[in-house]
Amino acid sequence: MSQQLQNRVALITGAASGLGLAITQRFLAEGAGVVAFDRSGPALQREFGASDVVCCEGDARSQADNARAVALAQERFGRLDVLVANAGVYDNRKPFLSFSASELETAFDELFAINVKGYMLAARAAADILAQHRGSIIFTSSVSGTHAGFGGALYVSAKHAINGLTRQLALELAPHVRVNAVAPGYVPTALRGLESLGQSQNPSAPAATDLPLQAIATPQDYASAYAFLASDAAAHMATGSILDLNGGTALRGPRL
Repeated sequence: MSQQLQNRVALITGAASGLGLAITQRFLAEGAGVVAFDRSGPALQREFGASDVVCCEGDARSQADNARAVALAQERFGRLDVLVANAGVYDNRKPFLSFSASELETAFDELFAINVKGYMLAARAAADILAQHRGSIIFTSSVSGTHAGFGGALYVSAKHAINGLTRQLALELAPHVRVNAVAPGYVPTALRGLESLGQSQNPSAPAATDLPLQAIATPQDYASAYAFLASDAAAHMATGSILDLNGGTALRGPRL
């Protein structure tokens, strides 16, 4: 690895599984100090207990837990340079008209609290300390942030919100903090469904032959984009950017 994140400190949410785990591993390989934030304490210990990673068990929906994670970075490293807000859930493409009124209200509150409010809370908790070292925020968006059909109404509208949040915070926090997003297509990980609906992990997966590139990118592939956005290579050109990295999925649209 190039060690392009040497001497930087990153806080990564949803760090103990899936894409978040790949991002954490990549940042470590690039020389960063990492605070790994996840709701599962056992998963944090399983993945990072024998490493130098600072583990923080907490709920992305909690202002206090986000603030505690930032405080841990300050306490252990004396600084924070990068926030990767990545914790999220999926709606398993549940059709809008299949919701009862009460299901919709409960599911909306669950998904938006994690996928939108959680990102805002993390950004607010980290913004002031990030500004001290001209740091950056990287949100996990999705092809669903610009295209319909790759999620249900809840997930698609939440990811559209993240794209708007990326641009607005990039404007407000410049020049001291850069704000960007990575918008993957399908990621071969077990993204959790909505607990309020009793959903299991995301059951759908495209075939590689459905994609123009005839290949499905791995979480490790996507993690390289996060490392780039956090590095000096992006420092003078990337803010308010949403890296649309879906392997050409959006060119054909979803297979419904």
